[in-house]
Amino acid sequence: MVRQMIVAVALVLVLGTAVPVVVQVPVVQQAVVTYLTSLPADWNAMSPAALKSRLDAGEKIFLLDVREPHEFADGHIPAAVNVPIRTLVANLDKLPAAKDAVIVVVCGSALRAAYGTMALSMLGYSNVKDMSSGMTGWVTQGFPVVK
Repeated sequence: MVRQMIVAVALVLVLGTAVPVVVQVPVVQQAVVTYLTSLPADWNAMSPAALKSRLDAGEKIFLLDVREPHEFADGHIPAAVNVPIRTLVANLDKLPAAKDAVIVVVCGSALRAAYGTMALSMLGYSNVKDMSSGMTGWVTQGFPVVK
């Protein structure tokens, strides 16, 4: 009996991994296609120096820091708003109401920021960029940090 049970479980596992399951999610597929085909030449990124220059010029930029709260507390760009990447969709009310507002997404190295930028773009935000090299690049260049 035990042997039959082991064989049955093994068969389910083998069949489950051998037969690909095709899930069609037209809305998600279309969002991905739209996002990828509309990528600008700069891939939605901004360097720390370019961001600093635009902030110094008084440009209104919403800074979205998607790091965890303890990372944010260790140092962040002045006026940045902390919304961890894992809670971004649940906290869209913390973002500007205008979908065309300039938003720069920041994280530690730019990976989570890229995910956030992609997600916001797919949700209809049209002027979102991630800061390349993240806070590491910002700090390396000696730009101001709030703790």
